Amino acid sequence: MDFDACYNKAQINGTINITTRRQLEEDLKNSLEEGAGELFLTCIPKYCTPEWIVQIASELGEVYSLRFKIDFSGYCRGYAYLQYVDELLKEAAIEYLPKRFLEMMFFIRVLPSSNNRELVLHRVESLSPWQVYQEMRKIYPFVVLRVYQRKVNEFIYIFGYRNNDSAANAHLSIRNAIKKFGPRAGVSWMSRRHFLSGIRSKSYCCLKLDKGNLELTPATETACFEF
Repeated sequence: MDFDACYNKAQINGTINITTRRQLEEDLKNSLEEGAGELFLTCIPKYCTPEWIVQIASELGEVYSLRFKIDFSGYCRGYAYLQYVDELLKEAAIEYLPKRFLEMMFFIRVLPSSNNRELVLHRVESLSPWQVYQEMRKIYPFVVLRVYQRKVNEFIYIFGYRNNDSAANAHLSIRNAIKKFGPRAGVSWMSRRHFLSGIRSKSYCCLKLDKGNLELTPATETACFEF
């Protein structure tokens, strides 16, 4: 395989991204960008390279992308995320790839990715929901913000991102800027099993704010709303 002819390679902070050079149909590309068919590879040896992973994985089918996590020294942190152009190869890869890696004396595990893409911001003080929305737009772009009111002037903010990678980058950026939201503010991952997760339900919100009325901060008696 002519690797350079088939794939692009780039590094963003602690991630080496390898993606196919093939032009894909827009619907397929959007589906893959949102995490369709994503696999989680773990127990990757320190000195393993992303090119080697892609070479082995491509024996089963065309790889769409590999997000290979590295440390400050450039060595593998032990895990990566893999996607095929054909997302239906996911189940076959879970069975085939561990056996193929084992033949090479690597005990790499291949699992379905949780593709968790929601973060929770809580214990925000002194800022209104509209102000939180504005501040978070400056920190890292998100797809949707759902706000739930616990009691008067106390809210829980759930931010949805396009995919797990975007959410992970946002998580780091928010932690670095968390003081903007008060001394007690914190950010954490939203469990996909939680009843408020957008994965389990499209939305629990009773009021949606579109672009025409974004500047209208909901009244405190509103139980929940969505930006």
